[in-house]
Amino acid sequence: MKPNKLIILLALLCIFLALGSTYYIAKQSAETKLQQRVKSQLSQVVNELKITLERHSYLPEILSFDTKIIDFLSHLDDDDMPKKQRKINLALEYANNISESAAIYVMRPDGVVVASSNWESKYSFIGKNLAFRPYFQQAMQNTLGRYYAVGAISGTRGYFFASSIVVDNKVIGVVAVKVAIDDIEFTWGQGAVDFMVTDANGVIFLSSQKNWNLKSVLPLSELGKRQVENSLRYGDNLISRLENTDLNIADNHFQRITLLGKEYEMLSHKMALADWDVRVVASYAGVKKRVLNTMLMSALILLLLSALALLLWRAQQQRKKYQQQITEELERKVAQRTQALKQSQEELIQAAKMAALGQLSAGMAHEINNPLTAIRAYADNARQFLQKDRLDMVASNLAEISTLTETMASITQQLKSFSRKSKGQMTPVVVGRAINHALAIVHPQMTRHKVSCHWDERQQGVNKKVLADELWLGQILVNLLTNAISATKNKVSRTIWISIRIKSGSQLCIRVKDNGMGIEDDNLSHIFEPFFTTKVSTKGLGLGLSISFNLAKDMQGSLKARNHKQGGAVFSLCLPMVKNT
Repeated sequence: MKPNKLIILLALLCIFLALGSTYYIAKQSAETKLQQRVKSQLSQVVNELKITLERHSYLPEILSFDTKIIDFLSHLDDDDMPKKQRKINLALEYANNISESAAIYVMRPDGVVVASSNWESKYSFIGKNLAFRPYFQQAMQNTLGRYYAVGAISGTRGYFFASSIVVDNKVIGVVAVKVAIDDIEFTWGQGAVDFMVTDANGVIFLSSQKNWNLKSVLPLSELGKRQVENSLRYGDNLISRLENTDLNIADNHFQRITLLGKEYEMLSHKMALADWDVRVVASYAGVKKRVLNTMLMSALILLLLSALALLLWRAQQQRKKYQQQITEELERKVAQRTQALKQSQEELIQAAKMAALGQLSAGMAHEINNPLTAIRAYADNARQFLQKDRLDMVASNLAEISTLTETMASITQQLKSFSRKSKGQMTPVVVGRAINHALAIVHPQMTRHKVSCHWDERQQGVNKKVLADELWLGQILVNLLTNAISATKNKVSRTIWISIRIKSGSQLCIRVKDNGMGIEDDNLSHIFEPFFTTKVSTKGLGLGLSISFNLAKDMQGSLKARNHKQGGAVFSLCLPMVKNT
């Protein structure tokens, strides 16, 4: 065999090997990314379900000790029972609105509802007998009742918690809470990844696709169908099969399935306490498309490289020139990409700052509106005094107007200073002044929400200087204070503490503590991740703490979070301290 033919055969063999390796690597990479997305979505859906359910689980037990409810159940035969019933209905309606549950109601030992938060609704539970519901039967056995079903009266889906009301070791009634879960479908039904929640029989109770609901993903025997129908869990709805699917659950293991004629990647998780199976599925078509695109691109590149290799011996100088051009182009693109990333980071920081300003705007508007009202009054008075030739009073009113405009200028100057873009220059910054400036910005918000702040300007370290970007430091402090205000929203007495501690003589730490509910242990390790938020629904983007964490890191400092042993969360911002200050 001639050398040229041998080289060509070896080149073709290398091409096939390269394409095979590319296919394997591209397939593994695409599958890994898809699985990561599915795993992340499953974790978020499960957490959302747990939060939605568990934040209401305590309510029936608390209400079971309510003396008014106990007195009402103990005197159902009294003449003034209708009057007492109305009071209990109003109290339950108020508790239902505060807790954001779907309904709260009280039943006699025989299961008949005698008081309900929806007493004025056409779907009122009053007078209905719910003794057939398992949650009622569990509560009558002095255990916390848990059950999910389609409402027998309202026809809406919900999760039910129930607790017995006991007097002298005798059950005199049951209080139940219904939790609506439809919002979860709206929240998670907009993404590219679908989810479904099924019961032990494989009946879909909750999903991102409405046409999946109340369909079975497992084959139901005749006995199983009768059990589902007799339980009345799904009302009068007939349970049908989701075509020919058979999605047996493999807890926390990825599965390749075919659903409605399409291939999907599925990950499942068992929620034992709720007796639910949560499945998240994502289309596998994206993996195939990505692999195909990668293969086409790789084949094209290999063909070009092969053609180039055949021409190298005839155009060595041209190859060198071409390589030089490629190198310069890559360097230019790297420089452009680096600049673009830097600009994107700056824009993200500024956007977060503007978002914080948006939250503060309501309080600032109130602070500015009061001086404006006063200015108008002084101006009207000055006009009248001028007509009466009382120039001394005109001068006095104008002086007051001047003072009020200075107050407004001070408020707007704080906003203007906070909103400026920073150049990221590290300079000595007085700690106490930075804290006072941040407090001035959030003061209207604290006043509006009646939040008190303990900040001693005489403590050690107030006049110390840290090496930081003044605007970045202000942005971090405003974000921590704003989060602290939000964390205390469910407290009667809302309090924030700010303290300073010198660490090892080279670092100074600013601590912001609140008396809120603290941070769940599972969330502590994720609190600084981008787009991670513990705020309900869409009230938080999850960028504030992530940006603050990275700003602190860019200033050679650190930002940490922990729970205080006496309750509440503590955020510690540590920065390099300027020596001899």
